Amino acid sequence: MIEAAIYALVLLLSLFLAAQAVFTLVLMLHTWERPERLEESDSPHIYVPPKLSFTAILPARHEEGVIGETIRKVWETDYPKRLLEVVVVCERSDLGTIAEAEQAAREIGHSNVRVVTFGGGPINKPHGLNVALRETKNEVVTIFDAEDDVHPELFYVINTIMRKKGASIVQAGVQLMNYGSSWYSIHNVLEYFFWFKSRLHFHARVGMIPLGGNTVFIKRRLIEDVGGWDEGCLTEDADIGIRLSVLGERIVVTYDAGHATREETPHSVGGLIKQRTRWCQGFFQILRKGDWRKLPTRGQRLLAFYTLTYPFFQALVGALWLPAVAMMLYLKVPIGVAIVSLLPLYAVGFQFLVSLAGLFDFARAYKFRLKGRDFTRLALGFLPYQFLLSISALRAVLREYRGATNWEKTAHSGVHRASAEKKIFYPAYPGASRLPANEKTLFPGVRPADVVFRIGLDTLFREAVDRLNVERGSVMVFDPQRNAFSIKASRGLPEQIVRLAKVGVGGGVAGWVAQNKRPVVIEGQQAPRELRDRLTQPDLRSSIVLPIERDGETAAVISLSSKEKTLGDEDLRWCNERAEELLNREPNVLLT
Repeated sequence: MIEAAIYALVLLLSLFLAAQAVFTLVLMLHTWERPERLEESDSPHIYVPPKLSFTAILPARHEEGVIGETIRKVWETDYPKRLLEVVVVCERSDLGTIAEAEQAAREIGHSNVRVVTFGGGPINKPHGLNVALRETKNEVVTIFDAEDDVHPELFYVINTIMRKKGASIVQAGVQLMNYGSSWYSIHNVLEYFFWFKSRLHFHARVGMIPLGGNTVFIKRRLIEDVGGWDEGCLTEDADIGIRLSVLGERIVVTYDAGHATREETPHSVGGLIKQRTRWCQGFFQILRKGDWRKLPTRGQRLLAFYTLTYPFFQALVGALWLPAVAMMLYLKVPIGVAIVSLLPLYAVGFQFLVSLAGLFDFARAYKFRLKGRDFTRLALGFLPYQFLLSISALRAVLREYRGATNWEKTAHSGVHRASAEKKIFYPAYPGASRLPANEKTLFPGVRPADVVFRIGLDTLFREAVDRLNVERGSVMVFDPQRNAFSIKASRGLPEQIVRLAKVGVGGGVAGWVAQNKRPVVIEGQQAPRELRDRLTQPDLRSSIVLPIERDGETAAVISLSSKEKTLGDEDLRWCNERAEELLNREPNVLLT
């Protein structure tokens, strides 16, 4: 009788664990299941004119090491400054962070960038968000964490999505980047990759979505309708997402590697466990509050219940590790029971294979070159990482039982940020400057005319940079598959911007020049009327932006900028004449 009960328990647990693992696979692969879902998740390639006004709130505590650069990155995004305000919110005793934030605001020198403080408890993120909400005014509210790297075109992306799709809430992509920092970082990075690229799209289709803590854009009236953020909740982001889902508001999710907000993984195993403990405990709080029960459909309520109780499942798995190993070693069961008991292991094996495929896709999307060490860490760290998540969930259960609700903060140092490079990158033309006179196979499968064009463009940029003695410049080449321009050569730009920057036709100054096929000379912040709202680099003294046409269409845009030198019409005339010499010639000129 006892043996039968044990066998039945083994069967039930095995089937439950296997079913859960299979559903996890479904969530991981949701976006890849259909090609149109991948297309839907991408950013728009052509932007509509800026109309929506944005409030960017940066809650910060003990973030003096990273907050200054984040403020500058958000403010320097390519969006009209009259439609953007950046507010850092700190608890008033955090003097170090306040000093760094105020210093950055002074350097920017615009009334739309400021620091607000609050006193009293609780000292946490949702309290700061509610304070900042009352101190700001713009139509759409977004949140960035203190260490976030924000893409220059992000506000154009959201402005376009909200206006074209009629959405009042948009969750944009967030991605951890430092996958090589530690043995667990690669797993943490892939979690974010699958969560934002796939799983959140599933939640959005169902209509129940626990929003992320940053890079989420919400119309102000909706935040006010639900009473702001819950200051007693450890996951105020997921909580407000469920309350907004109860209102029936459509939530659009977008994930594009080129526009994802970049972050860093926790610095240590202890930091990771504390972060996950807070998330798990926050889900317990939302479950207990019961707002999810007000969701209109059964499917939404079931998904909410599954999502919010998942930490309990993780804690259960953690508690079962030792008994499971003991049963495998000492318990003899019938063959059928043994086969069924292995189903969860098979499912976990498939999860590992999907993670491996995801690693390749992540590396391709972000243009990283994987090494043998990365695959070793993925393979050897896969199960230990799951164990860490189980420990975090068990710790959350214990904290919830004891009534401990203090905020355990995650430290940041900006290790995901790449330093600026003072050199030229030629990722699209390897070896172009060393092309032998009769070499025709350097670019296999490319027409000779295309080779000449690429080499000519490369030569034009290098000559222009040297002749005009500029500190900053780039060549953006049109990609017909993505209907956007990306950087193929640069000087004075951060390497990650070179890798990831993408400009849609009509977006920013370069996109406008490409669309209108019209070169411009910019002196300081003085530019043609159509471009004045697009100027985002007040430190530049002058710039030239030149469209390069081919077969009647803009094929590339060259930008040249200086902080010290005034560039004028004579410099633009030289660029045009040299472009004519180098680019409008027969294919055999450079190859014979």
